[in-house]
Amino acid sequence: MKDKWAFEFRILIRKEEELWVAHCLELDLVATAPSEKQLEEDIVNVIVEQVSYCLTHDNLDYLFRRAPQEIWDEYIACAKQSKPKVLRKRREPEVNSRTKMPEDLPPFSFTANTCWSPAACHAV
Repeated sequence: MKDKWAFEFRILIRKEEELWVAHCLELDLVATAPSEKQLEEDIVNVIVEQVSYCLTHDNLDYLFRRAPQEIWDEYIACAKQSKPKVLRKRREPEVNSRTKMPEDLPPFSFTANTCWSPAACHAV
């Protein structure tokens, strides 16, 4: 069995008009949803799929892509004002439905420190 992987990601969440927007800072991935609850689920799924793809294809050189500096600055400002909410997600290897054997992918887990932007905090 391959070693377990652990990742930690920072996510900035803010409300823009009628949609909630989540931005993963380390991967520069974005998700949108009409509700906060759906947004949290969607951004975690996007991150899990990206990490799974890169692990499956032995492509870790392209996993990390830094978000623009203004997103980092907004996250840092937000984190100074309030304690980030911690989301955890663990992914176990899936069983191939055709062969009934586990995929050649190690289980992995990550922790996402989620910070709502000051603008979102005032909108809630």
